[in-house]
Amino acid sequence: MKVLIHIHGFILTILVLAISCTERESRENITNICYSENEDLSMRDFIERIEVVPLETDSMNLIDQYQKIEFYDDFGGYLIVDKRQIVYLFSKDGSFISSSHNCQGGGSNQYNILVDAVYNPYTKNIEILNPFGSIYSYDMSFNFLGKRDLQKKSIHTFSRFYPLSDDSYILLPTLLGEKDAVMCFCDYSRQSIISVEDYTADFISTLTMNHNPFMQLNGEIYFLPICLDYNIYRINQDSCKLSKYITYSLGENDVYKEALEERFGDLSNRKSDEESLKKSFAVMEKVNDYLLRSDIPIPVIKQMNDSYLYFYVINNGVRETVIYDRKSKKSIFHSNKHPVCLNFCLHLDRNCLYSIIYPYEMDRYIDKSLLDENELKKLDHVKDDDNPIILRYVLRH
Repeated sequence: MKVLIHIHGFILTILVLAISCTERESRENITNICYSENEDLSMRDFIERIEVVPLETDSMNLIDQYQKIEFYDDFGGYLIVDKRQIVYLFSKDGSFISSSHNCQGGGSNQYNILVDAVYNPYTKNIEILNPFGSIYSYDMSFNFLGKRDLQKKSIHTFSRFYPLSDDSYILLPTLLGEKDAVMCFCDYSRQSIISVEDYTADFISTLTMNHNPFMQLNGEIYFLPICLDYNIYRINQDSCKLSKYITYSLGENDVYKEALEERFGDLSNRKSDEESLKKSFAVMEKVNDYLLRSDIPIPVIKQMNDSYLYFYVINNGVRETVIYDRKSKKSIFHSNKHPVCLNFCLHLDRNCLYSIIYPYEMDRYIDKSLLDENELKKLDHVKDDDNPIILRYVLRH
């Protein structure tokens, strides 16, 4: 009898601890970022210094309006895609490595349409995705290595991808509405989608800016949706599952799907015929236009690491930077109302935010009092028609 009581007591203790841990984890995963009452800080109040990396310029590597920039520690350099769908590789110091300039076209070794490009750390290759799920592989000099296709697929077109191994990838559909808020786990050795996870319950709007929605941290993969969704998700690549990691709030003006549906009607039309798609797209355009003109802070770029959450926010036409310190639970607020302001950032590494600007934007986004002598010398050699400049904004600790 005493043994039975002890066992029951032990089980009860375990249950209490489990519930306590669950509640604690739940509380920790709900992050309230109340920044609206914060002082609008100037750049020098929270930036320690700025480092500049002018990208090498010659007639063979002129970038025409960048669409994507990604920094890869694996090869120590930058991958940039411009509006002509050409991929450029530059080293960490800005030296030109190679480009896909000769890889576009209708040949068997060429791609016609690019929707995304990545460096695959498992194959050590550059890979290019077309909208129909085909992946073209090239070495670091853009010599063609092969093409792979999806044969068994229920999704029509794709917009982003992320490598999980030599043959496994995550693909995201072209996002036109709620029905597209899904994640496809694909096995290219089987040429098929093996699992589909959806996050439609928390999808609100397609309103966003172009940024990389995937990141790896401490051996885990995270997903920061390219849409209005107040969640950051953890990806379990073994089970092909998506789970909420952080649910955040930007204050009392957060927007909810129910409120938008009261104004614009049902946003969850999941039919895929042409007429339904046109109707869904028209409704979402009205929703996005309303959100852009409202006093609702819309996080259009999201970045995360162990120390910070970074948001680039549009609020009634004003562009704002919000940086949340995950340890101190304090936030930094900075808007583009300052004469010199922080540009939108597309990568976060330790306490460095990475951005990219054109030479003619230097006075707008570079506070020269935050440059040392070497950085100033680099800018002296930059001409107005040169390639863009990578900026590293180093945050004060």
